[in-house]
Amino acid sequence: MTLFHYIHKDTVLHRMDGRLKLAALLFFGLAAGFSSEFHDYLVAFSVLFCALLLARLPVAALLKEMGFFGVLILIVMVVNAFTIPGEPIPNSPFAGISQQGVITGLRFAGRLLMVLLLSVVVTGTTPLARFRDAVEWYLRPFPFLPAARVATMFNLTFLLLPVILDNFKEIMAAQNSRCVQLRKNPVKRLKYLVFPLLDQTLRRADEIAYAMEARGYSEVRTRATFKSTKTDWLMLAISLLVFLFVLF
Repeated sequence: MTLFHYIHKDTVLHRMDGRLKLAALLFFGLAAGFSSEFHDYLVAFSVLFCALLLARLPVAALLKEMGFFGVLILIVMVVNAFTIPGEPIPNSPFAGISQQGVITGLRFAGRLLMVLLLSVVVTGTTPLARFRDAVEWYLRPFPFLPAARVATMFNLTFLLLPVILDNFKEIMAAQNSRCVQLRKNPVKRLKYLVFPLLDQTLRRADEIAYAMEARGYSEVRTRATFKSTKTDWLMLAISLLVFLFVLF
């Protein structure tokens, strides 16, 4: 799978300073939270798709692998449409659907999709070590805060996320080869998927912990050096402008 994996390329986004990229991630995350009108989503999605093309990421493969999240987004939209009270939709074949619920579901789905695309761009263009160093650089000025430990925790979180997705795909293929999808009981089908996935995830976490101990992991290490260019600051300025546009 390519989703949430770092894909090595020689582009502007790949060479971008990790500190500025993390700040741009914050601005876009805030823009996703404040988006409510159609033009907000139009501007934000246009910039994100341009970033996907600029990073030369495999757009077709990424969109295909995001189908699982599409199902979750669809569930959120349906739940909002039926649970939020409001004016009913005229001539609707489904009773109980309100206009306010549909609008709220579309807005929430747009925010989720925006965050998902943003995560794909950041993880696909940023090595985990650079992301860890950027988090540590931002946390270093705060007293009584173990910056190196917190940065390592963030790093391990992003490390395990693609591992979980890879294990999920392997388990799904193994279960389909055993015709588990033919079982009529959905609870049993879910059990045969969730428990092996949880077991492999916990086992992988233990292996990482043992490997770090065996290699003498320490929070005292050489500090990373950063170098930013005018293009990096331009990328940060674009993300700030998107946030300000959505906010005001």
